[in-house]
Amino acid sequence: MLMKSAIYEVFFRDGSYALDFGFTLRHMEIIGAAMERAGFPYVEIGHGYGLGAVRAGYPAAAQTDKEYLKAASSVFRNTAFGVFFIPGIGAIDDIRMALDHGIRFISIGQNITAIEEAEEAVRFAGQQGLQTTVCMMKAHLPDDAAFAEKVKRIAGWEPGCICIMDSAGCLTPGMVRRKVEQIRMAGAAAGFHGHNNLQLATANALAAADAGAMRLDASLGGLGRSAGNAHTEILSALFERLGRPLPPSLAQIEPVITAVETAEIDMPLAVPLTDILLGLYGLHSSIAPMLDEEAARHGVAKALLYETMARNNPINPTRAEIAAAAAALR
Repeated sequence: MLMKSAIYEVFFRDGSYALDFGFTLRHMEIIGAAMERAGFPYVEIGHGYGLGAVRAGYPAAAQTDKEYLKAASSVFRNTAFGVFFIPGIGAIDDIRMALDHGIRFISIGQNITAIEEAEEAVRFAGQQGLQTTVCMMKAHLPDDAAFAEKVKRIAGWEPGCICIMDSAGCLTPGMVRRKVEQIRMAGAAAGFHGHNNLQLATANALAAADAGAMRLDASLGGLGRSAGNAHTEILSALFERLGRPLPPSLAQIEPVITAVETAEIDMPLAVPLTDILLGLYGLHSSIAPMLDEEAARHGVAKALLYETMARNNPINPTRAEIAAAAAALR
C-alpha cells in the first residue's frame, strides 16, 4: 500500500500522445535528468499505449521500449520510474523485460468493463515485488453499485493501489470523491488520473486527495492525450497554497520547465510560470515584469523571488526593493 499522497509524473508516457509518440532519448536525457535533480518522486515512461504497443500494431514511437527503459535507468537514481501496461497489448514477458531494466512500479490498465482481464498481470507484478496500480480506464461508465462491485473484486487481487482513470475527462469533483471513498471502503489505496476536457482535472485531483487518494497523476504543462492531464506545476502550487505541500515544489519544478524549453517541446496547454506564481503567492500581475526581470538579472529562481516579495511587501514593492531581495537571494 502507498503510505502517503504523491504526485506521479506521466509526462513521458501520457504526454507522448500529444507528440505523436515522438519522445527521444535526448528528451529523456535533458528533461528526465532535470526531474531527477528536482526530486520528482515518481515518473512514468514509455509509449502512451504501454509496453508492447508497437508490436501490437499501435503507432511507432521514436524509440523502442528497451531504449526508453535504458535511458530512464541511466538518468533516474532517486526518482522511481515505472511503466504502463495493458493486457492484450503487452505480454507478461514485457513486464519481465522492464523489471530487468529497473522499474519500481507498474500501472496496469484495462477498461473497467473488462477489468477482469488485468488479474493475471496484477498478480504477477505483485509477486515480483513491484508497486502495482490497477488503472480502471473509462471509470465513469458503471453506476455506483456496479463500480463498487468491480472495486471489491480488484481489491481481492491485493494491488498496491486502485486508480480511477477519467479517460473521457467527464467526471466532476463530487463524482471523484464518491469513487475514491468506495475504493477506500474496499480496503484499498486509491489513485486518480484525470483528463482536462471539462477543465476539471486539477479540481478532481484535489477532490480525490481530500477523499484520501494516495496517488495523483499529473503532467508537466498538462501534456497528455485529448485535452491533456492535470498540470503538475499547478497541482503542486495548489497544494502549497493549501498548506499541504507535495513534492516537487514549484521552485523545484522551475528548472524542469526550463529543460522542457531547452528540449524544444511544444507545450500548447501550459500555463506560464509567472501566472502560476502570482496565484500561489497572491501577487498582482502589475509587478510581474519587475519580478521576472530582476530574477533573470540576478540569476535567481523566480519562485523564490515571488515568495520573498509576498512575505516582505505584497502590495506595491518598488524596483529597488525587488532588486535588493533578488540580490540577497543570490
